[in-house]
Amino acid sequence: MSQTQGEFDLIRRCFASGFPLGSDVLLGVGDDCSAVRPPAGYDLVQSIDTQVADVHFPHNAPAHLIAGRALRCAASDLAAMGAAPQGFHLALTLPDSNPAWLDQFAHGLRTTAHDLGLPLLGGDTTRGPLLIITISVQGWVPQGKMLTRHTAKAGDELWVSNTIGSAALALPDVLKNPASELGLAKAYYHPTIQFTLGQRLVGIASACMDISDGLLQDAGHIARASQLAIEINADQVPTPVSSDHPHWQTCLSGGDDYQLLFSAAPERHNDILALNSLAGVNCTCIGRLTAADAQQGAGVSVLKDGQPFSPQATGYQHF
Repeated sequence: MSQTQGEFDLIRRCFASGFPLGSDVLLGVGDDCSAVRPPAGYDLVQSIDTQVADVHFPHNAPAHLIAGRALRCAASDLAAMGAAPQGFHLALTLPDSNPAWLDQFAHGLRTTAHDLGLPLLGGDTTRGPLLIITISVQGWVPQGKMLTRHTAKAGDELWVSNTIGSAALALPDVLKNPASELGLAKAYYHPTIQFTLGQRLVGIASACMDISDGLLQDAGHIARASQLAIEINADQVPTPVSSDHPHWQTCLSGGDDYQLLFSAAPERHNDILALNSLAGVNCTCIGRLTAADAQQGAGVSVLKDGQPFSPQATGYQHF
């Protein structure tokens, strides 16, 4: 990677054009700040996500796959809040500014931005010892209607969207062959972000989050935030392999699914099943929420074959 280019040439060539345009964007790439015009009756929700080479993705994976995955992972937080996507900012730390690598990265970022309907609003580039991608995303949600983690209710049912565990099962093969997008690797590099489902859950779900660090661990976030107990029926969790598969438990604890985990009152059961008519949506009820035990406190328990079950792991820990 001996070829380099200046910061402003890099921005102008790779990131100044070709991204989707938003009617609410007043200023985008090229000024000191971006500026947007909020629509009446909506709240702005924001999130930020950082991915580090050889921590969150293989450093030698193709640049277009790294870029697309980074944007999808960040955008999933908007879906979890029930928000419509508005735009994103990119902060990129590079060991050097190889033009060929950056062209591939920018191509993957532009393609994914169009897929998700997310304009690039601005960002920053800097030189550093390793590749770090930081993306902030923002979106609009009807005023006072955002989905959160702390608003689940005792008696609610617990649901997930689609299949859980594909990306975690793909990880060993991704590490061996970072350029492959075949089989389960597609779920790792191209998670389907549930924007449509998230927005349709507004007014139906009582609480919601996306699954990034593992089903069991993320369920624990809802349980503790809402001060409730969650009981998950492992036999009901939709996984790409059956429970007698040697790596089935990885599906319960592995990360990178970016599916939605949400609670809703039992009387909304049929409303949620009706959402399965949406393209790319298949919601499954996997458990229930109850009042937290005075001694055990808020947390997650698992049943398998109707009996208490102790999984080998609960999820990814950053520290």
